Amino acid sequence: MVAFSGQAQAATYYQQTSDGCASVYGDYNWWQVGTAGGYEVFDTSWDFTIWDNCSDNKGAGLYTTYYKWENGSWNWHSYTKLGSDSNGANDTPGYAKSQGYSVRDVRLWVCFVGDASSCVMV
Repeated sequence: MVAFSGQAQAATYYQQTSDGCASVYGDYNWWQVGTAGGYEVFDTSWDFTIWDNCSDNKGAGLYTTYYKWENGSWNWHSYTKLGSDSNGANDTPGYAKSQGYSVRDVRLWVCFVGDASSCVMV
């Protein structure tokens, strides 16, 4: 779980699904940029490698859930895919590298693509 605080922070994470067929490894950074609606507001950045470790026709994905300050209110975003690797047979990973703005309560998840019941919190 990503635990935000008021100062800039970075962490390296590794996690896999219960069967080990999907895994992620990478860095997540966050820093407070203000407050809104009674909560601290954060900007974020991430750089993850995603592995589909099994030839089972289930792609591996890195997902996030979070609240985002939009149009004057906090809006919930459920299981947003950040990146994936859909072919466990080719030994080539997927990548997720980007930034997020004006968010809070961010959680990262490793899942099989399109299967929320497989998700494990990073």
